[in-house]
Amino acid sequence: MENCKALIFDCYGTLIDWEQGSYNALQPIFQQKTCPVPEKVFETLGKIKARIQAEDKTMLYPAVLKEAYRVLTGELRLWYDEEAAEAYALSVGAWPAFPDSQDALSVLKGLDVKLVIHSNVDNASFEETRQRLEGSWGSFDNVFTAEDIGSYKPDYRNFHHILQALEEEYEIQPNEVAVVANSKRADIAPARRLGLKTVWINRPEAILGVKGYEDVRPDYEFGGMEEFAEELKRIKEDA
Repeated sequence: MENCKALIFDCYGTLIDWEQGSYNALQPIFQQKTCPVPEKVFETLGKIKARIQAEDKTMLYPAVLKEAYRVLTGELRLWYDEEAAEAYALSVGAWPAFPDSQDALSVLKGLDVKLVIHSNVDNASFEETRQRLEGSWGSFDNVFTAEDIGSYKPDYRNFHHILQALEEEYEIQPNEVAVVANSKRADIAPARRLGLKTVWINRPEAILGVKGYEDVRPDYEFGGMEEFAEELKRIKEDA
């Protein structure tokens, strides 16, 4: 990774704890007596979201979440509440950052690499999230959302869009890029197929995009963002 000039981050699941945030926002579901265990709910929700995003690539993320909530309650035979669905759809900005995210980003900012967000959310949702991640260390160099690109990961179009932008703006080539993510389904697997270097942030409690993808092998694996940042710093200093 010594020649890495840009890090492309999946935000939710890697820097932001989407499962804890979703768990908080989905309490009207989890509090129902017939609700399955969280793992079952998240597995079902993940499949529903992926299906909706594939069927309508331009649907904004809050609309995806609201529709996913509706379909989820139907599939699990739970009570549907319109206000609860709307609250879940607008909850993204409240999802918490992982404790190691800001410190790791601060270290990475000092390594002369571009810090790029590649997220399946909409611009308004990410602007709320940005306040949880950016701070004294600075800000992201670029942010690309599904709303900007017009499709959702794991569509290759998303990756090609960002690679082209990095080449045009910074003259950074694909072999100088690393994709840093928790989701194997949405990020690691397609990036591997495109020949990009991949860094899997193995969040131990993660379910969505991880369970069922054990055969997807990243180039590098770390137990958290802080561990990754310190290792890249070591590599850069030794180069």
